[in-house]
Amino acid sequence: MKSILGSLLLLLSVLNCGQENMELLYVAQTRGFFLKIVVKSKVLTVISERDGEVKERELSELDFEELKTLLAITDLDDVKTSTSSKSTYDAAAMASLNLSIKGKSYQFDFDHGNPPKKLEALVNKIITLSEIVE
Repeated sequence: MKSILGSLLLLLSVLNCGQENMELLYVAQTRGFFLKIVVKSKVLTVISERDGEVKERELSELDFEELKTLLAITDLDDVKTSTSSKSTYDAAAMASLNLSIKGKSYQFDFDHGNPPKKLEALVNKIITLSEIVE
């Protein structure tokens, strides 16, 4: 199984080598909660409170390749997003995912913790990576 995944990652990295210039911006916020995650090239930046400390780290090759793979297998033009009424009264943080890949930009709005199914794996990976920044 690992060899299949490794082969897939290698193939997709060759096919998508231009994604090194990709930029991902994830922001989730309410009145009492704030999270901003930026992935630009291979650098992950996290701010976990308004006007808070900026934490940064370089992504490992494996993590970066996994992000590229998740982007490659997601049909971004076909993603449907919406927010629930929960974000209007702070029961759910409003989240926004902005992507810039190969000169094309995408923006998706949804409730934090409830991304569209087609973005779920990507959003979960981004959030997981942000949790291990020192």
